[in-house]
Amino acid sequence: MIENITVWELGEDSDTWFVEGTSDAHSADEAVRGWVEINTGQTIEAFTDADDLVEFNFKLRKDWHWLPGGDPKNPLVEAALLYPHDGLLVPDNVQLMGPFTGILVQS
Repeated sequence: MIENITVWELGEDSDTWFVEGTSDAHSADEAVRGWVEINTGQTIEAFTDADDLVEFNFKLRKDWHWLPGGDPKNPLVEAALLYPHDGLLVPDNVQLMGPFTGILVQS
């Protein structure tokens, strides 16, 4: 089976990503490492000036949602990733996008 994996960088610190298209931590690890190399031209270890191999923390959930950003033509610009069961209250008039299965990856 061929996985169609998408990596989204969350924030501007280059330490958190959301990986869609797999439920496997190994595949998510490889996808993030590949994404960093493609987008920075460096391994994640070189990009972050790490002395050792960068290890990730993974959180798989099957009902992630995107809270759209302010641009109706491209709602993923400035969108926020959220997990509704964490007690976050979203106003009734806000349309969430999802649910999505994916892995939150943090270095």
